[in-house]
Amino acid sequence: MKRIYLDYNATAPLDSRARTAMEPYLDLRGNPSSLHAEGRRARAAIDLARERIATLLRVRPREIIFVSSGSQSDSLGIVGLARALRKKGSHLICSAIEHPAVAKSMAFLETEGFSVSRAPVDRFGRVDLEWLKASFRPETTLVSILSASNETGTRQPMRAIGRLCAERGVVFHSDVVQSAGKEELCFAEWGVSSASLAAHKFGGPLGAALLYVRAGLSLERIVFGGEQEEGRWPGTENVAAIVGMAEALGRAEEEREGESARQRELTERLWQGIADLPGIRRWGHPIERLPNTLAIGFSALDGESLLIGLDLEGIAVSGGSACSSGALQPSPALLAMGASEAQARSMVRFSLGKGVGWEEIEETIARFRRVVRNLASN
Repeated sequence: MKRIYLDYNATAPLDSRARTAMEPYLDLRGNPSSLHAEGRRARAAIDLARERIATLLRVRPREIIFVSSGSQSDSLGIVGLARALRKKGSHLICSAIEHPAVAKSMAFLETEGFSVSRAPVDRFGRVDLEWLKASFRPETTLVSILSASNETGTRQPMRAIGRLCAERGVVFHSDVVQSAGKEELCFAEWGVSSASLAAHKFGGPLGAALLYVRAGLSLERIVFGGEQEEGRWPGTENVAAIVGMAEALGRAEEEREGESARQRELTERLWQGIADLPGIRRWGHPIERLPNTLAIGFSALDGESLLIGLDLEGIAVSGGSACSSGALQPSPALLAMGASEAQARSMVRFSLGKGVGWEEIEETIARFRRVVRNLASN
């Protein structure tokens, strides 16, 4: 049985062109901090990657900080900025549907005496802008709201959020991990002062990520050691992974418009092929959503049983965030959207990517219907 991978929101397979770009650096001898020729070669590769990424994101090279995961990027951005801004105030805002890296960073800051307000969302998973507008205080210094949900694909009204922050002089950080490679990242237009990206979401290698921090913003270090990344994230850099991330982002941007249109068609065909199943519903915004993501649930079927059944049928999907799905808990995002606990437990997320075509979608429809039929008859 041919396995079908539909979990790109968790990890996209490594792009072959990124792999090729990485190969010369996999057995690199030099430490990027060393002054000899081998070290300078490693440093030059990092500098070139930083410049390429900065160009793609339309930011300055010095505004890019290389880290090893999206979670590290979120933690550094949120904790580092909040601490640096503490003299101005200690009130922070995030949404109720943030990735655990953001949610837990905010919870940690509460133990340090910060106050955190969590913006509610509507039934589609979009932030309530009127609530947000009313929740700002004189001591509010930082807002962190994800650009698009990793679970439902719902996109947030980034420009509106950015305007609210700019009018009040509040720093706006965003976890754009799911948006990278799927939609245009418009940091200036969105009013975003800091953003987190992870390479493995857009065809880059695991172990490479970055934090964008607008020039002029102070960032308190949260990890201690050497002076890599201008002291903001110490530790010897993973040269090959950084090179691979730059190549993958470049390729993803080159192909983004065509791939987005193609994946949207495939996603809609998948939904059309299963929409008539008894008790099924679709989660997320009907229009403002990522093109590759389909989140569904049932009124009377258990999500864990669906995941296991689909895996046995050769289909890899997820029950939500890969960073929390192992806990087998109801989706916090769906609960925030008004779902019952049973509905939140039944969620299954399909997320498509470059390696998925019409044949895979038609086969997925057939296998999914078979799994649902078998579960319903038991």
